[in-house]
Amino acid sequence: MSQTESPICYLAHPGFHMLGEPVFRLSEGARLPSMVIQLEKQDAILPLRSVAREFKVPPESADGQMLDMIEQALDFVVSIRLGDKFPSELNGGVASWQPNEQDRLIASSKMRHNLVRGVSARTGKKVVIDGGVTPGWELAPKNRVLLQDAIDGAATLIDGTTPAEITTRLAAISEEMAYIENMRRTLTKGIAGMRDKLLRVQMDQVGSSRQDTVKQVQTLAKRGVGEISTRFNDVDVRLDDILGMLRDTPAAVAWIRRQRDWFVRTNQAWGPVLGAWNSAPTHFDDFLWKIIEQTYAFLAPRFMPFQEWLSAEAKMKKDKVHAKVW
Repeated sequence: MSQTESPICYLAHPGFHMLGEPVFRLSEGARLPSMVIQLEKQDAILPLRSVAREFKVPPESADGQMLDMIEQALDFVVSIRLGDKFPSELNGGVASWQPNEQDRLIASSKMRHNLVRGVSARTGKKVVIDGGVTPGWELAPKNRVLLQDAIDGAATLIDGTTPAEITTRLAAISEEMAYIENMRRTLTKGIAGMRDKLLRVQMDQVGSSRQDTVKQVQTLAKRGVGEISTRFNDVDVRLDDILGMLRDTPAAVAWIRRQRDWFVRTNQAWGPVLGAWNSAPTHFDDFLWKIIEQTYAFLAPRFMPFQEWLSAEAKMKKDKVHAKVW
């Protein structure tokens, strides 16, 4: 689980320096990886791929590979400048951000609960945990005994380990899972706001010309939310095999980190839409309609079947409703 030093953002082509030091970030709306420079005291936002074509930067060149890394970095950080270190996620390492103590408590309690259940199932010994899965359950005196018995049992079931080694491995996996719990809390909160307002729009308040769009956005939102929920469910199912994760902890940590990074990218992409719904009114008006249009532009290219999206895009262009693909 070791990692080397994160590389530095560096571009050799003089075009990247001729108008001052650029900032790389996602554009508003379409959220395209872009280079931002100052032109006459105004921000000029240039899509990175267009800049690469303009400067004739081959993808396989050092600058081309660096631009690809910049695009990847913007999944994890808001912006990056020349001379900055790339986020550690790109180097297969730890996250470049931290969960809070509540996230750590939830992850630790959940992992230890799974351990007690897993060892109990393997040994055929029935146990009753006071307080169920409530975070902090393992602090109760009776539960401490159950947990220690599970740790001892795991050391017996996993060749070449001791209770101390099991405790260390469990702590390592729990720490990684704290990032997942942070993303679960963040995304669940954001999605709840959208669900409460979007999925409960009263159609009798919506004009007939807009009803189909609202219904379509509701359907797409369910697909998008379903994708996120399925991913969290997959993580929870994997945790059921806690003994397997303790048997090969480096592989387990690597897998959790891949899930963590997927959730971070998802949170980055969904962020503006979920933020808009957080401030959306509960009644239908022109402001809510603009948020629905924004949500459609985000969801359609991601969750609508390709041919259906092409037809919808052509109709939107005809109706002068523009949607850009991130």
